[in-house]
Amino acid sequence: MLPRNAIAIRKTLGTATGIITSLTSKTSSATLLDYPPGAYTGMRTFDKLGIMDFTGHTTRLANSLQQIRFPSQDTQCPVSNAHDSESATATQGLESLRRPGFMKEETTSLVRAGLKFYYKNREEALGSADETKVTVLCTWDAKFQEPTLIAHFETLKTPKTPMCKVEVRGSPRQHATAKDSQWIRDRSGLEASLDKDSNEALLYENTTQDIYEGLSSNFFAFDRDRRTVLTAPLDSVLQGTILKIVMNVCNEENIPVEFKFPNLKQTCEWEGAFISSTSRLILPIEKLVMPDGSVKEFQPSPTIELIRREVLNECRKGVELLLTEDDL
Repeated sequence: MLPRNAIAIRKTLGTATGIITSLTSKTSSATLLDYPPGAYTGMRTFDKLGIMDFTGHTTRLANSLQQIRFPSQDTQCPVSNAHDSESATATQGLESLRRPGFMKEETTSLVRAGLKFYYKNREEALGSADETKVTVLCTWDAKFQEPTLIAHFETLKTPKTPMCKVEVRGSPRQHATAKDSQWIRDRSGLEASLDKDSNEALLYENTTQDIYEGLSSNFFAFDRDRRTVLTAPLDSVLQGTILKIVMNVCNEENIPVEFKFPNLKQTCEWEGAFISSTSRLILPIEKLVMPDGSVKEFQPSPTIELIRREVLNECRKGVELLLTEDDL
């Protein structure tokens, strides 16, 4: 397979040099699995020159890194628990990257260099309508005792249909508030078991029938009678970038939002449901496959369509430019 994607790696922090760029045939998920688990985030370009809520993404990187501990070299994996012990060398080496301001500085130079390299080697990407998916990982290299920042660049895959099919399966994750790349490993089995035409798996609590979130998305249901958006309590899920925009849009449009687990026993009370993520933005659900295999179908909802349209508008307003036309 010809290399179609790109990676940028930075190990020497606080310098104008030290960024290594190269082409790769690997996807972002495969690249994340090449490195020890750490804090990661997925971004997307708009009009190729800017990234939506870049500051929010880098802040989440720093905040997630604060929740992850990197023990001694003898330990295979870091853990997403701020109360666990960490090697003194890792604590010292990662101290600056756990500060949002410094993380943004380092990530900005890394992503700029990577985008320039990616576009230079993918000239056809500049003339197409395709945007770029940017995935950034910050981890600790126990072998060389130094922090590592990696950025991966590939064509953004967007939904091909206006509504999607999702399956309810899988248990909630233990440390949902930290975006830890260990989750890429943990969710691989669920992803492989999905039907080919399914867009996402929704995690739920079997005993209560409460829905938490998707493997890579937040989940929302719209209560028909109360005209209220339902989504899981914020401290029980990873708060995606788009989730925050949904909350702002609903506030502007006077649509109540209730942070209460949507429950499978109440699907008959929903006018519709949708998932949100950086790549999907807002994607309404057409078919909800229940744990017993039965299917709940939804028709298009005018309210969800309003949210979808306004979220897209807000995303465009929140783009932070990283490149200029002269950089291309």
